[in-house]
Amino acid sequence: MSGSRNVRLYLCVLYRLGMLCARFDDRECLLQSTPGSERYALFHMLIVLIAAFAGFIYVCLWPQELYMGIYNDTGNYYELFNIRSFCVGLCLLHICLYIRRQRHIELVQKLLRLHRLCPDAAMERYFRRNFDVYIALAVLCLVNYLNGYARAGLSKVPTLLYIVVYLYSFSAMCLLLVFFVCLQHIVAAGLAKLNSQLVENNSVSNCKHLLYKRHRLLDIVAAELIACFGVLILPIVPLVLFLAPSGPLFLISTVMEGKLKKPFEFTIYCITSSLWNIPWLAMITFMLRSNVITTEANKTAKILAKIPRTGSGVDKMVEKFLLKNLRQQPILTAYGFFALDKSTLFKLFTAIFTYMVILVQFKEMENSTKSLQKS
Repeated sequence: MSGSRNVRLYLCVLYRLGMLCARFDDRECLLQSTPGSERYALFHMLIVLIAAFAGFIYVCLWPQELYMGIYNDTGNYYELFNIRSFCVGLCLLHICLYIRRQRHIELVQKLLRLHRLCPDAAMERYFRRNFDVYIALAVLCLVNYLNGYARAGLSKVPTLLYIVVYLYSFSAMCLLLVFFVCLQHIVAAGLAKLNSQLVENNSVSNCKHLLYKRHRLLDIVAAELIACFGVLILPIVPLVLFLAPSGPLFLISTVMEGKLKKPFEFTIYCITSSLWNIPWLAMITFMLRSNVITTEANKTAKILAKIPRTGSGVDKMVEKFLLKNLRQQPILTAYGFFALDKSTLFKLFTAIFTYMVILVQFKEMENSTKSLQKS
């Protein structure tokens, strides 16, 4: 079995979800589209677009069908906004994946070949562990949605709509995030191999050759990885931002206001609300904390800084490289809008907390207005 066994697992699931429809030839390490895969990609995209558009129209025409009796108006309007946003997000995601499918296939094939040149058993185990965590969180999502919406007092169609849209959104979007992290680790493994070669032989010719290969590898990251995945991550992060306060808001609006009298029901809603957005936040945190490419790229500067000065041409080359490295911008970005690193993670959680406070203020205004109307 080749070193790309667990990567093939990702490719298989991505194919089934219609997001990367290409056949992988393990012997030749070749990822290519076929007439059958092209038809499947088009068919799957059309199915998702029709289903998402139908769900969006249903929410717009019959919003009262999605109202939860136990929730307040603020919470119900917020839920309607979220379900519409995810329907639109799914449409944009699959349109982008279909239009740029050939570019995605070429990028993944390049990185699969790099992965074959830099085999690492620990990295393979890491890929498998990430996939297992993704499956476990998807199951947690399913349990949360089944338990939450089944108890919300909705009819069958709205309940099914909520569960299908959110569960499929998690399956598709978070799989892309996990696969993106795996591709980052493949690039980092290539950089690590170049760094080890640089340590072993730091002659002028070898330095030039290795730095040129490093430059080409980072060009793949800057030009291709960001272009292919940055534009996909760009709508996912705001959708997680919009969705994240839903669990705490429901907890504040129902459980903490004494609307649930039965102890068993109270306990179930507390647990469900507490775990509601854990899968989404775990996936987005996992993606933003994975900064392995920048870490490995910075090691090159540390290695070059330790090379003894000999007065030869290598000194000028090293100084030029170190000066350029000091001015280096974030390597991975969401199509240039924000960096995909820990700094964005802090900003995201700050924005989530601010958004939740605003929603709570709207809820309090609604309660005050109802109290005045009654009096």
